[in-house]
Amino acid sequence: MKVTIGIFEKEEGVLEAIQAFQSTTTGNHNLRIFVKNKEAAPILAAQSDVPVEEVYEIRDAQGQRGERIVPAIGAAPIASGGYVAGGLGVGASPGVVIGVTDADVDERARTQDVLHDIGIPGRLVEVCGDAIEQGKILLLTETETEAEADVLLRRAGASNIILE
Repeated sequence: MKVTIGIFEKEEGVLEAIQAFQSTTTGNHNLRIFVKNKEAAPILAAQSDVPVEEVYEIRDAQGQRGERIVPAIGAAPIASGGYVAGGLGVGASPGVVIGVTDADVDERARTQDVLHDIGIPGRLVEVCGDAIEQGKILLLTETETEAEADVLLRRAGASNIILE
Protein backbone atom coordinates (compact mmCIF):
# COMPACT_ATOMS: atom_id res chain seq x y z
CA MET A 1 0.00 0.00 0.00
CA LYS A 2 1.19 3.49 -0.87
CA VAL A 3 0.87 6.36 1.60
CA THR A 4 -0.38 9.70 0.31
CA ILE A 5 -1.19 12.64 2.57
CA GLY A 6 -3.51 15.47 1.61
CA ILE A 7 -3.21 18.74 3.53
CA PHE A 8 -6.47 20.66 3.76
CA GLU A 9 -7.43 24.14 4.92
CA LYS A 10 -11.11 23.28 5.45
CA GLU A 11 -13.05 20.37 6.90
CA GLU A 12 -15.45 20.29 3.95
CA GLY A 13 -12.62 19.34 1.61
CA VAL A 14 -11.65 16.45 3.87
CA LEU A 15 -15.27 15.22 3.94
CA GLU A 16 -15.45 15.46 0.15
CA ALA A 17 -12.21 13.45 -0.18
CA ILE A 18 -13.51 10.79 2.22
CA GLN A 19 -16.72 10.44 0.20
CA ALA A 20 -14.69 10.16 -3.01
CA PHE A 21 -12.50 7.40 -1.56
CA GLN A 22 -15.50 5.53 -0.18
CA SER A 23 -17.27 5.64 -3.53
CA THR A 24 -14.35 4.35 -5.59
CA THR A 25 -14.86 0.98 -7.19
CA THR A 26 -11.63 -0.47 -5.82
CA GLY A 27 -12.60 0.20 -2.22
CA ASN A 28 -9.13 -0.97 -1.15
CA HIS A 29 -7.97 1.96 0.97
CA ASN A 30 -7.31 3.01 4.53
CA LEU A 31 -8.04 6.58 5.70
CA ARG A 32 -6.96 8.48 8.82
CA ILE A 33 -7.49 12.12 9.76
CA PHE A 34 -4.99 14.12 11.83
CA VAL A 35 -5.97 17.44 13.43
CA LYS A 36 -4.38 19.76 15.95
CA ASN A 37 -7.35 19.28 18.29
CA LYS A 38 -11.08 18.65 17.91
CA GLU A 39 -11.86 22.34 18.39
CA ALA A 40 -9.99 22.97 15.13
CA ALA A 41 -12.22 20.48 13.29
CA PRO A 42 -15.61 20.06 15.00
CA ILE A 43 -17.37 18.64 11.93
CA LEU A 44 -14.72 15.94 11.47
CA ALA A 45 -14.66 15.16 15.19
CA ALA A 46 -18.43 14.54 15.07
CA GLN A 47 -18.28 12.07 12.17
CA SER A 48 -17.43 8.47 12.92
CA ASP A 49 -16.57 6.94 9.54
CA VAL A 50 -12.86 7.72 9.66
CA PRO A 51 -10.69 7.87 12.78
CA VAL A 52 -9.76 11.42 13.81
CA GLU A 53 -6.49 11.63 15.70
CA GLU A 54 -5.98 14.75 17.81
CA VAL A 55 -2.25 15.42 17.85
CA TYR A 56 -2.30 17.82 20.82
CA GLU A 57 -4.37 15.43 22.93
CA ILE A 58 -1.92 12.61 22.24
CA ARG A 59 1.02 14.93 22.89
CA ASP A 60 -0.44 16.08 26.22
CA ALA A 61 -1.16 12.49 27.29
CA GLN A 62 2.41 11.49 26.52
CA GLY A 63 3.69 14.44 28.53
CA GLN A 64 1.61 13.49 31.55
CA ARG A 65 3.03 9.97 31.50
CA GLY A 66 6.56 11.26 31.03
CA GLU A 67 7.04 9.58 27.65
CA ARG A 68 8.96 11.02 24.70
CA ILE A 69 9.86 14.23 26.50
CA VAL A 70 12.80 15.73 24.68
CA PRO A 71 15.09 18.04 26.68
CA ALA A 72 14.75 21.65 25.65
CA ILE A 73 17.36 22.82 23.19
CA GLY A 74 20.08 24.72 24.98
CA ALA A 75 19.23 23.34 28.41
CA ALA A 76 22.26 22.11 30.29
CA PRO A 77 22.63 20.99 33.86
CA ILE A 78 24.50 23.31 36.20
CA ALA A 79 26.43 21.94 39.12
CA SER A 80 25.08 22.66 42.56
CA GLY A 81 25.65 26.30 43.40
CA GLY A 82 26.31 27.11 39.74
CA TYR A 83 25.79 30.35 37.90
CA VAL A 84 22.53 31.00 36.04
CA ALA A 85 23.03 33.32 33.07
CA GLY A 86 21.43 36.74 33.24
CA GLY A 87 21.25 36.80 37.02
CA LEU A 88 17.78 35.22 36.99
CA GLY A 89 18.87 32.49 39.36
CA VAL A 90 17.44 34.02 42.52
CA GLY A 91 15.28 31.38 44.11
CA ALA A 92 16.12 28.85 41.41
CA SER A 93 16.99 25.31 42.29
CA PRO A 94 20.55 24.23 41.56
CA GLY A 95 20.84 22.30 38.33
CA VAL A 96 18.13 24.25 36.47
CA VAL A 97 18.72 26.63 33.60
CA ILE A 98 16.14 29.39 33.43
CA GLY A 99 15.08 31.22 30.29
CA VAL A 100 16.97 29.25 27.65
CA THR A 101 14.20 27.18 26.14
CA ASP A 102 12.44 28.03 22.92
CA ALA A 103 8.83 26.99 23.47
CA ASP A 104 7.97 27.11 19.78
CA VAL A 105 10.82 24.77 18.85
CA ASP A 106 9.86 22.43 21.70
CA GLU A 107 6.17 22.37 20.68
CA ARG A 108 7.07 21.73 17.05
CA ALA A 109 9.43 18.89 18.01
CA ARG A 110 6.80 17.32 20.28
CA THR A 111 4.20 17.48 17.49
CA GLN A 112 6.63 15.81 15.09
CA ASP A 113 7.40 13.10 17.66
CA VAL A 114 3.68 12.33 18.01
CA LEU A 115 3.17 12.18 14.24
CA HIS A 116 6.08 9.78 13.92
CA ASP A 117 4.80 7.64 16.80
CA ILE A 118 1.33 7.32 15.27
CA GLY A 119 2.50 6.27 11.85
CA ILE A 120 3.46 9.22 9.67
CA PRO A 121 6.47 8.06 7.64
CA GLY A 122 9.75 9.57 8.88
CA ARG A 123 10.62 11.84 5.99
CA LEU A 124 7.10 13.34 5.93
CA VAL A 125 6.98 14.23 9.63
CA GLU A 126 8.42 17.75 9.33
CA VAL A 127 6.03 18.94 6.61
CA CYS A 128 3.05 17.33 8.35
CA GLY A 129 4.06 18.74 11.74
CA ASP A 130 4.28 22.25 10.31
CA ALA A 131 0.83 21.85 8.74
CA ILE A 132 -0.69 20.68 12.05
CA GLU A 133 0.91 23.61 13.90
CA GLN A 134 -0.67 25.96 11.33
CA GLY A 135 -4.10 24.45 12.05
CA LYS A 136 -4.40 22.51 8.81
CA ILE A 137 -5.99 19.07 8.53
CA LEU A 138 -4.19 15.97 7.26
CA LEU A 139 -5.91 13.11 5.48
CA LEU A 140 -3.63 10.10 5.26
CA THR A 141 -4.55 7.55 2.63
CA GLU A 142 -3.13 4.11 2.05
CA THR A 143 -4.07 2.90 -1.42
CA GLU A 144 -2.81 0.54 -4.09
CA THR A 145 -1.82 3.42 -6.36
CA GLU A 146 -0.61 6.91 -5.54
CA ALA A 147 -2.10 8.27 -8.76
CA GLU A 148 -5.68 7.52 -7.72
CA ALA A 149 -5.17 9.09 -4.29
CA ASP A 150 -3.50 12.14 -5.82
CA VAL A 151 -6.42 12.76 -8.18
CA LEU A 152 -9.09 12.33 -5.49
CA LEU A 153 -7.28 14.57 -3.01
CA ARG A 154 -6.74 17.32 -5.61
CA ARG A 155 -10.39 17.23 -6.67
CA ALA A 156 -11.43 17.63 -3.03
CA GLY A 157 -9.29 20.74 -2.66
CA ALA A 158 -6.11 19.63 -0.89
CA SER A 159 -3.72 22.58 -0.69
CA ASN A 160 -0.74 20.23 -0.73
CA ILE A 161 -0.27 16.53 -1.45
CA ILE A 162 2.68 14.55 -0.15
CA LEU A 163 3.62 11.21 -1.64
CA GLU A 164 5.67 8.69 0.32
